[in-house]
Amino acid sequence: MKRTVVAAIALTLAGTLAGCAGDDEPKTKPTPSAPTSSVPTASPTPTADPDAWRARFTPEQLKAYDAALQRFESYESRSEPIYAKGEATKAAQQLFRDYFPSPAWRVRFDELKTYEQYEVKITGTPKVYWSRATKISDTGGSVTIRQCVDWREVKTTQHDKPTKPIASRQVPVLREISLSKPEGYDWLIYALIDTPGAGGKKDKPCDPNS
Repeated sequence: MKRTVVAAIALTLAGTLAGCAGDDEPKTKPTPSAPTSSVPTASPTPTADPDAWRARFTPEQLKAYDAALQRFESYESRSEPIYAKGEATKAAQQLFRDYFPSPAWRVRFDELKTYEQYEVKITGTPKVYWSRATKISDTGGSVTIRQCVDWREVKTTQHDKPTKPIASRQVPVLREISLSKPEGYDWLIYALIDTPGAGGKKDKPCDPNS
């Protein structure tokens, strides 16, 4: 059972296309009459604008994206000490209810109960290299966010002993977050997919510089 619990962390950790670097430009060869010392070097490939994706959306949609992202960042910051403590308290239950719709918040809380039972604790949050919206509704009421993150800054222990690092997370990987803002509510997290590869079953590497 211990292996099952620790393995579950790889799928949830609380719970699509990766950018690729371009090929290097070919070196320019000197003409037969040119001296070797005059061989020109290839110019560096221009760096893509990391915010170019924003041109796909209206100012109103981008405002919704920024609010949704801020809301998720708030959840991640506030939930970190809960997972670090590893106890399914009433305060933890209330936090999940504040950020997830029903029954999603119950799933998160039940997961935390399992962590408490098997003394699993998770400290730290993944380093985020970039965040981008992949979908924003016309009304701005729902947003899907893709992030390139590094899980190596997150430490997991069981019975106060470090667990074996997840091999597929020794490089930056993608995660996807879907949020919606129902009438009368703040932004709620409807999906938090840490393993978007293979239909939601595997980690998917990403390029931090793409």
